[in-house]
Amino acid sequence: MPKRKASAVETLTEELTPRKKATPRKDAYTSQQKSSISEFTGVTQADKSSAAKLLKQYNWNVGAAVNAFFTNPSSNGSHNPTRSSLVKIFDKYRDDPKNEPDEIGIEGTGKILGDLQIGLDDVGALIFSEIAQSPTLGRITREGFIDGWVDLNIDTLPKMRNIVLQRRSALSHDKDIFKSVYNHTFQLALPAGSKTLPLELAHEFWKMLFTSPGYEWRSSAGTPWLEWWLEYQEAKRTKAVNKDMWKQTLTFATETMRDDSLSFWDEESSWPSVIDEFVEWVKTEKRPGGAADAMEVE
Repeated sequence: MPKRKASAVETLTEELTPRKKATPRKDAYTSQQKSSISEFTGVTQADKSSAAKLLKQYNWNVGAAVNAFFTNPSSNGSHNPTRSSLVKIFDKYRDDPKNEPDEIGIEGTGKILGDLQIGLDDVGALIFSEIAQSPTLGRITREGFIDGWVDLNIDTLPKMRNIVLQRRSALSHDKDIFKSVYNHTFQLALPAGSKTLPLELAHEFWKMLFTSPGYEWRSSAGTPWLEWWLEYQEAKRTKAVNKDMWKQTLTFATETMRDDSLSFWDEESSWPSVIDEFVEWVKTEKRPGGAADAMEVE
């Protein structure tokens, strides 16, 4: 049996670890704030995420925050059974507890997705990453993971899987869920230090998102909009996709599903030039002759 060719998504994920080491991340806290977090955790034994949250509430006054931690149980996560369970789950999947105690890396991400029976190349992985607020593929922070699941009151792997599956089945008809996953995917997929997605990667993620079980970009009239969009990008030899183009693609896709004739579009509208050019391409290449008349504004 021939060996399966790795997708661009899988290839990028495999490369994340060395790229991450080569590119230093910007620190979220000042040196003084880090010192306060360290002092707070040393006294309370709380995790850094909970420490930072409580310190922010008390304007980084360590004494006041420590006092609140011990006198007001509702003010700290250690007394929240859901948060406590999530801390244990997070700690279990950390790649390097000693050097990166508040992160799950590429190996741990693969393990937790495996235990959840979610494939890396399945849209469910994007749903999980959006809930856990993953800053990039193959990286999960303690704060994002715990806060994301606490908001849903989820504290076990089986419950996580159920939520992911529920949202997966809702992608095709729940616009808010799909939009949240879609928008987060752009940030998730960005190569380190870049503000644009290489076209190959954008294509991979568009295919994941705009086909079943996602929001299938094919009209009831049978127009294969996704196929046309990808074909056009290849023909135009687009090199990269920026954030605005990524978001406007979803807006345009939604409009085409409402109006297959494209009567919503005209030359005076504020669509990005790439979409204007795509419409013209559809007129000349896919709907020549009389079909083009149906695309003009009435």
